[in-house]
Amino acid sequence: MTPTRLRRHEVLVIGAGIAGLTAAWDLRDRDVLVLESSERVGGRILSESRGTDWLNFGAHVFSGPGSETDRLVQETGVRSIVVPGTLTGLAVRGRLLTSGRVETLPFRLPLTLRERAGLITSGIRLRRFVAAYDRAVKPRSGEDASAQRARTLAFMNDRTFADFLGQVPPIVDDMFHATVARSSAEPAQLAAGHGIGYFHLVWRKGEGLSRGIVGGSSRLTEALAAGLSERVVTGAHVTSVAPSPDAVTTTFEVGGQTQQVDAEHVIVATPAYVTHKIVRDLPESLDAALRAIPYGPYVVVSFLTNEAGTRPWDGAYAIGTPGNAFNMIFNIGNVARAAETQGVRRPGGSLMVYSGGASLALPMLELEDGAIISRYIDGLERILPTVRTDIQEAVVQRWEKAIPYPAPGRASLQPALETRLPRVHLAGDYLGTWYTETAIQTGASAAVLARAGLAGHEHVGTARRQGSLP
Repeated sequence: MTPTRLRRHEVLVIGAGIAGLTAAWDLRDRDVLVLESSERVGGRILSESRGTDWLNFGAHVFSGPGSETDRLVQETGVRSIVVPGTLTGLAVRGRLLTSGRVETLPFRLPLTLRERAGLITSGIRLRRFVAAYDRAVKPRSGEDASAQRARTLAFMNDRTFADFLGQVPPIVDDMFHATVARSSAEPAQLAAGHGIGYFHLVWRKGEGLSRGIVGGSSRLTEALAAGLSERVVTGAHVTSVAPSPDAVTTTFEVGGQTQQVDAEHVIVATPAYVTHKIVRDLPESLDAALRAIPYGPYVVVSFLTNEAGTRPWDGAYAIGTPGNAFNMIFNIGNVARAAETQGVRRPGGSLMVYSGGASLALPMLELEDGAIISRYIDGLERILPTVRTDIQEAVVQRWEKAIPYPAPGRASLQPALETRLPRVHLAGDYLGTWYTETAIQTGASAAVLARAGLAGHEHVGTARRQGSLP
């Protein structure tokens, strides 16, 4: 069957995750069309409103002032605040710690002398490398974001985090695992530098990803989509992006019909494993680099709670849970309550609990939702007494390919991934290490390239009309 051909557009954006929406938002003054395969926008940014609270299932912390994320927050009128509470809460062997300096953890946890010594030794070494990471990745005068991404990826990219950590007591290994599994990778899969970067994030609150979107993370992507109105088409499955010298032809299926659309420029803001399948005639090195990007699994359960008063965990936003069925608890309700700026803690809240990485997430993916919820509640009850009676609702979200993670050697792929193509521009979090901020940065950069290309085409078109070109 011959595909239905749509009218030509200046720019076509493929993917309505945060990278694609950023690109389209920045080009909203031009003739832009967005195609999204799912029935909603936002990609791995997902939240659901529940009155004054919300359930979060994906990205939940964002960059602050001076970042590209903050620019979008300001332009859309969405509100973000610094996440309240400590990021270094920890629950070990029945003891819950939600305050105090991280350096004191070895002396406050129920550990044997050998375990305590192992935690102290590895903690001192890790702190030294966190300081080195901080020096290595800071922005430098005159450089663009791509240079900073390359430098960050290169930091200790020659070994795994497990190799860096070395032999430590099992409970200590579990503590570190709970944090680095936020990457969706196991310590033996993740580059050492990226694992160290996670501790930089939680030990230096206020830097990097430390803000929450009031009302839920989807508020940001929904605001961007609303600003684009009918130019976003959902349920559109792209099968081919074929560049030619004077246009890019994209074939997609929507509503059971095959359609084609030409565009001057196409911004492909899909995961790496999708991008390499749909874009035709990629340079071999770029195609190989896209295929080499690994993605790890996540299982997330978000709980709506109806507790009437304060709880011992109110002072923490993030709680590591080594040795449990899940890696981490995020107290999303803290953001909702802090945003209301009232003196008395109101009832209710929400918790986001996840299993990341193969060792925890893959077995969970095999279970029915009810079994996952049951296991999580059992685990939560051992850490947060009374939580079973507090829970009002539980919703499961499965991410079989959640987020890309830098494995050892990842830095060597960056030159190929940064390849400039004439009419096709790539965007997405796989191009760097700062997740939503990387996605937004690369979406904005792709928009700049497309705009520059359109200006060049307009110049050529004017010259042809004036007879100065053949």
